[in-house]
Amino acid sequence: MCRRRVCSSAIYCAFLDAGNADRLVGSSDAKSITFHKRINDDMNKLKLPLFESPAKPGSPEAVIVFGGDFCPVNGYEKKIISGEIIFDNALAETFQSNDFAMINLEAPLCAKGLPTDSLNGSGLRGDPQVAEFIRNTGIDAVGLANNHIRDFKDEGVSQTMQNLEKNGILHTGAGKDLADAQKPLSVDVNGIKVGIWALAEKELNVASDSSAGSSWFRPEHDVHRIAEIKEEFDFLVVYLHAGHEFISTPSPRIRASCRNLIEAGADAVIAHHPHVIQGVEKYKQGLIAYSLGNLVFDTPYVSAHKNTDLGYLLRIGISKHRIIEAEIIPYKLRGAVTVSTLNSSEFEAFTSKFHELSENITNDSKFWLEWDNNVRFRWESEYKRILNDLSKNFNDPENKDYARRTKNLFTCPTHVEMLEKALSMIEKGKIPR
Repeated sequence: MCRRRVCSSAIYCAFLDAGNADRLVGSSDAKSITFHKRINDDMNKLKLPLFESPAKPGSPEAVIVFGGDFCPVNGYEKKIISGEIIFDNALAETFQSNDFAMINLEAPLCAKGLPTDSLNGSGLRGDPQVAEFIRNTGIDAVGLANNHIRDFKDEGVSQTMQNLEKNGILHTGAGKDLADAQKPLSVDVNGIKVGIWALAEKELNVASDSSAGSSWFRPEHDVHRIAEIKEEFDFLVVYLHAGHEFISTPSPRIRASCRNLIEAGADAVIAHHPHVIQGVEKYKQGLIAYSLGNLVFDTPYVSAHKNTDLGYLLRIGISKHRIIEAEIIPYKLRGAVTVSTLNSSEFEAFTSKFHELSENITNDSKFWLEWDNNVRFRWESEYKRILNDLSKNFNDPENKDYARRTKNLFTCPTHVEMLEKALSMIEKGKIPR
């Protein structure tokens, strides 16, 4: 399958140098993580030694890389079509030099002029030429399980898959119907059968029995499916598009769901969608990365929020149901519409913040405090405004899309979770009315 073959053991030895380390506090199940800062000439990165576990003698090894939300619109789309560089040399080499690389494609790649799934004609769309760029970058597969894959209805989903396939790019997480969308991707990476199950929160994107779209993240159902399929693969990843936008920690529902997936047999859960980074934890023997942040994104809605210009790649060395090594490779989306690794001062700030974000997950008292803070933030920045304007917007004949989008607020499990919590905090006087 893979175009690239590298010696995993050689890469492992190259990562052994360590800088300063700090230990985080965690429970016995959600283990604390030590970060070792690795600073060199081409790339600053964080190594996670807690995941070091040498492969059994004779077992195959591979190095795989995952990135977050890739939305090739506006400035990034123009640069891609014109053949300009958007990734610096260090990031480009990261995609090219490993055995397998995957990102979340956050916009369908389809022709202009298709009818949208929105009554007001809005939607995210990337030029079909972007598929060639993805291939040339060294990315082997994309996840299509996200809340925008159905922005241009069935035809948009179909054209996206066709354009990817024409360029030899694997895809998973969307399909012509729900059964098709729910199929895990199976790929041979250096003799390791890797399964990647891409799932997305239920919003306006999901497929049905008769329409194309995304897979559907149903935690209570999915843990049973994990138990059924884990034996089919040597290494199983859940590639998850879920959670609340712009907040610093996963919600209680998301944290519990990710941990349950590990308990059910997944080796790693790698998540995206919040548009900002969240921390990493070792749970049982599995790795959970709660939000990789944006990889490429250029929309006014997202850019208006803080910290949406920071993300990280997750690079993991694997053997059969074993993580040999794990690394965080942070980067920044620059004003010149480029994505580049961090300089020394930026890397120091990232390291400090990442320690804090990860500790807020594994330390329960900090987790619940930060969850309350995040609910307050989203209430003030989003939910209060939506509810205040509900009657006015609902009855505005020019606001054609309002009923559809409001329905999403009350039917998407992520929105329901936070709205219920916000109203409970108002009732208890923790949020002023």
